[in-house]
This record gives sequence, C-alpha cells and structure tokens, in this order.
Amino acid sequence: MLQFYFLSVLLNLLAGLIFIYVVKENSEASLYLPDSDDPFAENPSGASSDTFNTEEPSKSSGFKSLTSPFLADKTFQLVIGILSALTGLMKLLSPIQYDVPVVGDLVPALAGLVSGFVLLLDWYQERSDVELPLPEVIQNVYTGGRKYLGIFCLISALLHFIFPNVLFL
Repeated sequence: MLQFYFLSVLLNLLAGLIFIYVVKENSEASLYLPDSDDPFAENPSGASSDTFNTEEPSKSSGFKSLTSPFLADKTFQLVIGILSALTGLMKLLSPIQYDVPVVGDLVPALAGLVSGFVLLLDWYQERSDVELPLPEVIQNVYTGGRKYLGIFCLISALLHFIFPNVLFL
C-alpha cells in the first residue's frame, strides 16, 4: 500500500534524525560534545559561544540535543517509535503493488522495526526503575551504534524513496 510506503520513508527519516542528532548522556558520543559551562570548549564555527547551539540537558530526559528540543522530546520519540515499529511490521506484510512479499521491502521494514524497538527501549528504560539486562550485542548497538543506526535509517529512507520497486528496497 502506498500509505505504508510514505509512512515508512517519513518515519525512517525522522528516526534517523533522532539517532544522529540526539545523543544519550551516558554514551561515548556525549564525551565529545562541549559543555556550555566549560570555558575551554572549542567552538568549531569560530562564532561566539552564544550562537553555538548546545543545550543544557534536562534532568528528566538524560539527552543532549544538538538541533532542536523537538527531536529530544520523549513523547515525540515514543510516538515515532510506536509508529516505526508498526509500519515496519506492516511493510513486511503488505509491500508496494506488484512487489515480492516480505523480501520486496525488507531493508526499510527492518530499519523501521529496529528503530522503533530502540526508541521504545529508550522510553522504557527512562521510565522504569527496574534495570533491563540486555545481551551484549544489543547493548553495543544500543549505546555505541546509535549514529550508525541513524545513518542506516536515513539511507534506507532515501533509497526507498528514490527506488520504490527495487528488490530489498
């Protein structure tokens, strides 16, 4: 169905932007973000420190956003996570017209399922007091591979938009 095609492209694009531009506080990537109260932090643009847009993380979210607080909003991420997972599942079940079932939209469906799972896991771990033990492979992707997952989602969305009837895309 074309509706799920459009949703898949849009949600993979949004999830990719969230994974690239919103950095978890305890991840390795946050070590390279300059703090606003650090007087020795280098400003890569050469402008004054007032124009460099790093925001102070809120105590409840545990995230730093390099672009807008809209992407770092946990309710927005929850909605994108639920919709991405559902759209990824529906893409497996209903491909574009005259395409091969399951395999025809495999890459965008997997990108939607994985991004939805990670966003829902973020939301759950922030709200829950119970520590959820994850296998080491999933933990490595969850903490260190967020940028790569974001790039995978963006590439999947762009290729799926440009080549709608290619096998696996």
